[in-house]
Amino acid sequence: MVDIVVATNADENVQFAASELKEHLDKITGGDFDIVSTPVEGRKCFRIEANGVLAKQELRISFSDSGVMLESGAFPEYAVWDFLREYCGVKWLDPTDAGTVVPANQNLAVRCRDFSDSPFAKGRNPGTMCGSRTVIYSYSPELWTEGSPGWTNYLHVAYPSAFEKGTFIDALREIAFRKNLFLRRMKAGGEIAGANHSFYWWYDRFWDKSNPRFERFEPAYFAKGYDDRKVPPQICYSNPDVIRQTVADIRAYFDNGGYQSRYRAIRKGYQWGENAYCVELMDNGLFCKCERCVSQYQPEFEELNAQHSDYWFRFVNAVAKEIAKTHPDKKISTLAYGSRCGVPSFRLEPNVVVHFCFTCNRIPYAKNYKKEIKQLRDWRAAYPGQSFGLWLYNTFPKERTDRVTHVNCFPGFFAHILKWEYDLFDELDISENIFNCGFVDDYENYLSLNWMWNPKVSLKSLEESYFSSYGKAAPPLKKFYRLVEERYCNSANYPSEFLAKSVHQTAPIAWKELGTDDFMHRLETLMNEAESLADTPLSKARVANWRVGIFDYMRSGAAEARKRFGY
Repeated sequence: MVDIVVATNADENVQFAASELKEHLDKITGGDFDIVSTPVEGRKCFRIEANGVLAKQELRISFSDSGVMLESGAFPEYAVWDFLREYCGVKWLDPTDAGTVVPANQNLAVRCRDFSDSPFAKGRNPGTMCGSRTVIYSYSPELWTEGSPGWTNYLHVAYPSAFEKGTFIDALREIAFRKNLFLRRMKAGGEIAGANHSFYWWYDRFWDKSNPRFERFEPAYFAKGYDDRKVPPQICYSNPDVIRQTVADIRAYFDNGGYQSRYRAIRKGYQWGENAYCVELMDNGLFCKCERCVSQYQPEFEELNAQHSDYWFRFVNAVAKEIAKTHPDKKISTLAYGSRCGVPSFRLEPNVVVHFCFTCNRIPYAKNYKKEIKQLRDWRAAYPGQSFGLWLYNTFPKERTDRVTHVNCFPGFFAHILKWEYDLFDELDISENIFNCGFVDDYENYLSLNWMWNPKVSLKSLEESYFSSYGKAAPPLKKFYRLVEERYCNSANYPSEFLAKSVHQTAPIAWKELGTDDFMHRLETLMNEAESLADTPLSKARVANWRVGIFDYMRSGAAEARKRFGY
């Protein structure tokens, strides 16, 4: 037996890495590996360390006569997970009971080859904010709408062990823990550098006198021209006092350790990161109507979604310039989003990090798709050496159907498009942060988590790794996936009048044009074939998840559309 060695004073991160290594090696070999603080003389061991010589997210696996060294600058668990994956054949495919593949090998032996790696994207975020040690996400990859009977049924099928004891709420907590652990094992997270709407807390501080956070009444901070509204919808970003207040907030954030949870709890603001602070306006297009603001708008660029680019980035520049005077090592992050997607007519300050919102990344059939690709290229061409990030919208089409049509969507499978996009991100070196506005569908999530770390990995290799878990049932499920993918992604499958006017999937598009009776019958034939071929506990469990999580979801959507609309 080989011991796992960690220092007596090892931090929680190293201890967690050791427990992960022990858990998986015990399962692989049937043994009981010891975690010790001192190696036994003459006996090989695993050593797990945080090595300050390495970059924060750089990992290194090295072999010597004394055993195996697993280390990283700040994330030694990354080295453990890569050792288990690359050397021992462990796979984490999704968070479900059948989503972890641990090959049994009582006489495990690995080839002694040193290995080092580091991530493409510094921040790899599949949902909301994340921490450097613990991932804190709202990760709900299920197609089914949360709370629906289909969702409840899917959870029972996919996570049966979570329901073995306790209440339904207890099971949900267990499932949430597993989802969180899955993301950690896929090396989600990384370096915090949040980028999202950042001024909502100003309403608490400077508008709502009844709020516990209220500091003082500052109506001049807020958008003018909305007297019919109880609350102004935006900030007046041309107001010099708004710039001064924003700068003061950012300086206080950095000076008082705003990236630490204690400071966040005291100030009740946002946690953006150790070296970056985000400035981003509210998520609406209702801009201030004062003369000073309106004079900066450029309605002639509305077709390019750039009518407020100069206006907004002028504000960002003013803030960034002041912050550079006192905190030259810090960055100001913001979004190219909505009516600010175009490159401004002036140079951005070098400490500004733009995150382009690629809203159509999962809507390749839309006419706006090519426009957004061009804008993304334009941004990178304008700032080839500056840090740059992304927001992706993998929640579509599910998000809109949940909120608008209340009918299950036709799934937006898009693996080949997704690979093309990550090849583009790699080409353009968009490696600061990649945020995802939620994840939907386990397969695309698996691909995305791998490509955020290394976009050069081929789709073929990941496809083989993922679908091999279905055993003999893999061929019909691959065909099922590709049929849905082609149906969804190909613009030739959509009516021309829809493509001319619309972007987001509608119930008629989902179940009158795409998921026709004939098409659903073809999928059902493949589903039945997969079930008949599954011949191991693992493949049977994973096929059952596909049946309930994908096919039954689609079948329910088609039936509901026929019932409500007569399709």
